[in-house]
Amino acid sequence: MPPVPGECQVWRLPIGPAHWAGLDVLDDEERQRHARFRQVADRDRYQAGHVGVRMLLGHYLGVPAGQVGFSRHCRHCGAGHGKPVVDQPATKLDFSLTHSGEWVAVAVAADPVGLDVQELTGGTDVAALSESVLSPAELRWWTAQPAESARRAFFGYWARKEALLKATGHGLAVPMNRITLTPPDEPARLVDWAAERPLDGPVQLHDLDVGPDYTAAVAVLSSLPVRITRAEFPASLAAGRQLPDPA
Repeated sequence: MPPVPGECQVWRLPIGPAHWAGLDVLDDEERQRHARFRQVADRDRYQAGHVGVRMLLGHYLGVPAGQVGFSRHCRHCGAGHGKPVVDQPATKLDFSLTHSGEWVAVAVAADPVGLDVQELTGGTDVAALSESVLSPAELRWWTAQPAESARRAFFGYWARKEALLKATGHGLAVPMNRITLTPPDEPARLVDWAAERPLDGPVQLHDLDVGPDYTAAVAVLSSLPVRITRAEFPASLAAGRQLPDPA
């Protein structure tokens, strides 16, 4: 069943063409973008995310995956750079897609939702990025952490903020360092929103455990407590069989 208010479903999508029927459910723009990726891994992640999203939403909405239509109208300014939303068929369901390393996942909710996974890659200079990602209060906390835990803490902040800005639809229009959250060793919660652009409403933030080499978070714009359910996306969906309930 599709999620109801107060529920968010998170599905991990398998990577690799063998898991998917092909690219025929994608529209022309999606197929062209898929073809432009030079690295096989990038093409596989794109296929998993975009075919998987269409199959899942088509299942929920009772239409073939290829008939799910999307728009990118920003809900803040009306321009065409916004977060993708379903415009055909009409629905209140929202979704958020993320990929990093060996993870591709989608969150679906009845309220605006954002999902983000961050791989703890060794090549990222977190010290150089810290002032643009962390607010002054967060930066003071982060610089006091032991070196062995500081890197994971940084990516914990980053995943939470990416998820939040995906849910609000602000994206890069709101600097991350204007947002203050609880430290990553505490339950995720918004402490202060100091950006010029207003926040859309109450925020529910949740960390997700996706393994030792990643951090992940989901944000839902809702005044209700949100129940997060998680499951592996089943290969049976591509064959038209019924999805199991996430648990």
